[in-house]
Amino acid sequence: MAAIILPQKDEFTSNVATVQSRIQSISQSNGMAKLLYANFQNWLKSSAMSPVKLTQDLDVDKDGTISGDEFASLLGQMTGEKPPEWVVEVVFSFVNADPSTGIPVADWMAFLAASGLEIPEELFVTPIIVTGSLLLDNEQVHVNDAVNITVSFNEPVDSYGLAVTNRSTGATESFETKRDEMDDPTFDEFVLESDEIGEFTVDLLHLGVRLDSTTFTVHPRPVLEEEPLPAEDSSLVEDTVEPVQGEPVETTVVGDFSSLLERLHTARLRSDTEQIIAASQAHRVRFTVLSSERTLLGEGAFRNGTTLTCVHENGERFELMMQSDERTFAKGEHLDVTVVPHAWSMALRHLICREG
Repeated sequence: MAAIILPQKDEFTSNVATVQSRIQSISQSNGMAKLLYANFQNWLKSSAMSPVKLTQDLDVDKDGTISGDEFASLLGQMTGEKPPEWVVEVVFSFVNADPSTGIPVADWMAFLAASGLEIPEELFVTPIIVTGSLLLDNEQVHVNDAVNITVSFNEPVDSYGLAVTNRSTGATESFETKRDEMDDPTFDEFVLESDEIGEFTVDLLHLGVRLDSTTFTVHPRPVLEEEPLPAEDSSLVEDTVEPVQGEPVETTVVGDFSSLLERLHTARLRSDTEQIIAASQAHRVRFTVLSSERTLLGEGAFRNGTTLTCVHENGERFELMMQSDERTFAKGEHLDVTVVPHAWSMALRHLICREG
């Protein structure tokens, strides 16, 4: 048979205690069962056979179970004659098994342990201890700024949980991510955006156990003073056409996206980037999708939407938060979208936009 692999030691020990309890209960109400079990224990002691050797010899068809016929063969070796069916049924009742389906090897080994045999330590599965960590790209942000979070584990996980708590109000939002939603069974990236002011704690959970915790603070967005408009130069004023009453007015999409990115890169202070973005306009941008992540929290139509990592046609990277809907985005996909500049990541040195 294949190598004998038993569950973790604690689980196996619990199973042994259950078998011992059943043996005691059945023996108290059935004198023949008590005598039969005592004879079996004596045979085990006198045989000096290891539990592994005994199990391997018993499992003739190597299917990982001890069948009724296989156990009857063992009793025949003990007594010199084939035992009646009721004897096999009694022994199988000790482990709550049926002779027609057999005893799984793990339960059979628990029966041997309950009968006094010592089970080798190397047969038990070594428990896997999962550790995980959280990494934030920025711990001090303003309202509606995006926070990029990376989650990593030392072992593959089937799922993980995230709890985001506003320490100022005590309110907590929880998220569960399955393996098929992760970038990798040991790694995941996503974007978290808060429309609330306060101090937040992010807890990483696995099977109900907290693996790591981190914090970030959301500050009010500063009020920018409006600069006085320069004196009007009539030579630079373009003629405007008033819209005809009743006709729809289209949103103007203007501005040089590459020029905006250059100005942001040269800005040294966060306040400078905020002024540049506040004064910027919507842009029609062509780009290629590098990756897509979930946008947790967020506000309005962007809540639980998708954040794309993109590369502009000039080679510049930026992030784009798309509204929450049924759309999916593939790596390498080319898109042409109206974007509205939203924030500048001082840590990653790239622009974060919203779908216009």
